[in-house]
Amino acid sequence: MKKALIIRPGSFGDTVATFSVFYSLKKALYNVYLIGSRKMIEYLEKIKLIEKGIGFDDIRLLKFFIHQQSFDNLPDMPFFDIIIAYIEQEGILAGNILNKYKDKAIFHPVPEEPPYHITDFLLEPLHKSGIKTISKIHPPRRGISKGIFFIHPGSGSKKKNLPREYFLRVFSELKRMYKCKIIIGECEKSEKDYWIENAGIEYIVETEKVSNLADELEKGSFFIGNDSGVSHLASFLGLNTFIIFGPTNPEIWAPKGNNVTIIQTSAKCAPCNYQIRKQCDNTRCLTEISVEHIISTVIQTINRDT
Repeated sequence: MKKALIIRPGSFGDTVATFSVFYSLKKALYNVYLIGSRKMIEYLEKIKLIEKGIGFDDIRLLKFFIHQQSFDNLPDMPFFDIIIAYIEQEGILAGNILNKYKDKAIFHPVPEEPPYHITDFLLEPLHKSGIKTISKIHPPRRGISKGIFFIHPGSGSKKKNLPREYFLRVFSELKRMYKCKIIIGECEKSEKDYWIENAGIEYIVETEKVSNLADELEKGSFFIGNDSGVSHLASFLGLNTFIIFGPTNPEIWAPKGNNVTIIQTSAKCAPCNYQIRKQCDNTRCLTEISVEHIISTVIQTINRDT
């Protein structure tokens, strides 16, 4: 089999958004390797989306960032037939890649705000290489009567988060109808006490590793959360997923899939671009989404699908 290296900087969510790239390459009979988010590597190896990965923060990569030298002898990795690098074609790392691989390397840096859906943007280098792509992964839709309804009140950016008081009301309403659990991950640790005090420790699921998070989500039928990597993972795993969008654009960032329902703000200022979002202290794009609207959307969608 041919071998492909993906170089994908970014967070947990950025990596999940790249799953279609991994799937497309595997379908085209490539063994896939990754330089990317250290947190994701164990899980990606476990589900066999990649053969091997190495985190950007691995000390063994340091020499490729600070010295000009041939891009070989990568730890635990072979020679590659193609490299897709989602980084700028400048700098020492890019120079080292080009010195070794020349026309086998494709550079495709990801802007803060891609011009169209992130999946389609990430798949562009494969199109250019003549590799058939899969833009939409079709997970098995989970049964509605049994599994847990997971609620994830955070994300990697507080500017994307529905107020926690809203999520608490959502939890209080949903637990009357479903077995509910609140996911506390790395980004929500500072608010763990709030959730224990107001929801009860018996409703809290705290995970450290992505593999553990995925194992928990596998027990679920439903999920509701903000625009986050965890929401993308829930969608990938086939949960009936409800995602709340305030300042970010679902036409760019929402997971593709028939199991995804978007709950979007009606605020006229949304969605906004990254630079505006960075400087904005007004949360109306989120506070204008009523809890009543969220609950009615969830119930109507579930009833429609049963």
